Amino acid sequence: MEILAGILAGIALVLAGLWIREFKKRKKMEDTYHSQDEMLTRQVADNLDMEKQLKDMTADYENQQNMAEEIKRIQQQIRSLKHDMKNHTLVILSYLEEEKTEEAKQYAGELLDELNKMYTYVNVGNSLLNHIINQKLSQAKEAGLEIKAEIENCLFSYMDSVDFSAMLNNLLDNAIAGAKGSKEKTLEVSISSKKGFDLITIKNSIDVSVLENNPDLQSTKEEAGHGLGMKQIRSIVEKYNGNIDISEKNHKFIVSIMLG
Repeated sequence: MEILAGILAGIALVLAGLWIREFKKRKKMEDTYHSQDEMLTRQVADNLDMEKQLKDMTADYENQQNMAEEIKRIQQQIRSLKHDMKNHTLVILSYLEEEKTEEAKQYAGELLDELNKMYTYVNVGNSLLNHIINQKLSQAKEAGLEIKAEIENCLFSYMDSVDFSAMLNNLLDNAIAGAKGSKEKTLEVSISSKKGFDLITIKNSIDVSVLENNPDLQSTKEEAGHGLGMKQIRSIVEKYNGNIDISEKNHKFIVSIMLG
């Protein structure tokens, strides 16, 4: 019996040794796994950060290219107008010499319309803001909208350029589409800073209530524009802990955003 007990005790010691060795082996493997997992996580994070930086750089480059094309287009228009200005002046003088006052007024009015189409609305320190506002308000002008714009030098430096571009482009696209479908055809854009916050307010004329007919602002054929991109706009505003308010007053559809 004592011999059997000794044998069992020996077996137990061997098994205990094997278990301890297996435990240490598993612990080492777990440590190695966790170390590799942490390294992989850091690499993924670094890659995501690099992808984000590349995305921002690509967007900035595209915006700079678009701005350069827009400036080139405006400069070409100005050169063309200067070249023709002498002829325009001679035409107006000939009308006046013949006492054709109405014809002179009409011709001058048409010339003024051409000058208005080349007007640069914004020239502040934010090149991306410059580009978006000038491009969209030029589109609004060509669509026959009456425009009122008050833009301050707000940098929005805390926002990714991709987010800022998506937010402002969608806001203006919605407003322009809404105003084009109304009788009054007016668009008002205000961007300013107050007490450390950046404020964006965009108003467009409407004939009937959008919020009554489409309270969730879903994109519909009847209310073209107002629902487009609104989900993305809300998401971006929430991402930067901002507030968005949508209302209607005096036949105006109003979107007000506070960020900062």
